[in-house]
Formats: sequence, C-alpha cells, structure tokens
Amino acid sequence: MIDLTTVLSNFTPISLEAMDHVKLLNRVDTKYVIHENQLIEILATISKYYNLLVINNISIHPYETLYYDTPDLNLYQMHHNGILNRYKLRFRKYVNSGISYFEIKTKTNTNRTIKKRIQVETITDTLNEPLNQYISDHTPGEYHNYIPTLNVFFDRLTLVNTKAKERLTFDMNLRYISHGIEKQIEKIVIVEVKQEKHCTSPFVQLMKAHRQPKNYLSKYCIGVTCLNHGLKRNRFKQKIKALIKLGYDLR
Repeated sequence: MIDLTTVLSNFTPISLEAMDHVKLLNRVDTKYVIHENQLIEILATISKYYNLLVINNISIHPYETLYYDTPDLNLYQMHHNGILNRYKLRFRKYVNSGISYFEIKTKTNTNRTIKKRIQVETITDTLNEPLNQYISDHTPGEYHNYIPTLNVFFDRLTLVNTKAKERLTFDMNLRYISHGIEKQIEKIVIVEVKQEKHCTSPFVQLMKAHRQPKNYLSKYCIGVTCLNHGLKRNRFKQKIKALIKLGYDLR
C-alpha cells in the first residue's frame, strides 16, 4: 500500500524562490472537492507533470487564516448570491516561515481572481487605520465595521506545472473556530487549480476522466455554513449535497 510520503517522493521538488513565476495574483481559479481516499492515487497519476513545493525538506505546510466580515456577514451573502466583483478580507499566516499578510481577494465580473496583499507582523483581531485605508483603496467601500468572523486552519500541498503557468493546491485537515465554537472537517480535500489563463491541465483532464464535478464553495463559505446553522444557504444546496457524499458533516 503506497502512503503519502512515498507518493510525494516521486515528485521533483521546487523551492519557494523558483515559484516566483507562478505567484498568480491575477488568475483563473477552478475548484474541486475530493475524498481523502482519492488523494494518493491522484498524486501518483500526475507526479510526472508537476513539481512539489518543498521548504526545509517539508512538503506539507500548515496555514492559519482569519477572515473578516461585517456583523451581518455581507461578504458571505455576496458569495452566496453569486454577486461578481465580490471580495473577501483575511489575514493569512504561513506557519513554517512565520510570514503573515493581510489580503483582499476579489472575484471580478470576468470570473478572474485578483489578490492584493501587504505583509504584516502578525494576525490581529482588530484592523488598524492603515489596514482600513488599504481596504478603502481596494474595495467599493460599500461596507464598513469589519470584525473577525472565522479562523481557518489547514495543511497544504502545492504543485507547480512543469510546462505551464499553473499551480495546484491541496488543502486538508480543515479546522474552523468562530466565537468559541470549533469544527473539524474530516475526509475532504479542497483542490484549487490556479492558472494565468485557461490552459491544458493534466489534473483537470484527470478530473474530467473521473467525472469529478467542479465545486466552487470556498473554505470560508464552508466554515460559515457549518458554524451558523440558521444561515441562508439555499443557493449552496447542490454543492453541499456533493460534500455530504464525501463525508462532510453539517452537524
């Protein structure tokens, strides 16, 4: 039985510095959600097409994220209602390096993802004046009074296409905390395909061959729905059904 460590050893490693050409802060995103039992077979199948990010001999990297939203969760509602030119606000910490950023992630009306970020000292539960100004400069300014809404923790594998400007991220071991309530999301892996523009992707071709549907429910929306049971989610119904089949638990 091949384990994860063995299958990862089949990849050619790539350093963080060598990934500069695929930062992809302006990109096209495609998302899938797979069962953890599929991960090893998928990685083994695509290993010759991708390099694996390795930092200090470590290939699985922990992330911490703190999302901000309004008290009425207006940013979540924008996503739920399918509004384009929507955005998310978050702090993100790369745990192994200790580097943190404040990020504004926008989905445009052309379905591109644009990420703007500035480095910060650490994740904080308040937004200082420079950060509020940064938000004002890079968002429509419709909402104010942002508050910490959701902590998200996960482990990530990152692959880089050897021939195209494409990056794959595999996020697993998701854990959410909000207002003292904690939820672990077991059994599922969220895969994001990030490309400068749509190009031939060995991973996407594999998903098509396996008839694996796309699922654009974000980690933020998954966390908000599983910790706020009375929240409106009817437009996510089909996506949540697909997750339940993989073991996703809303209780």
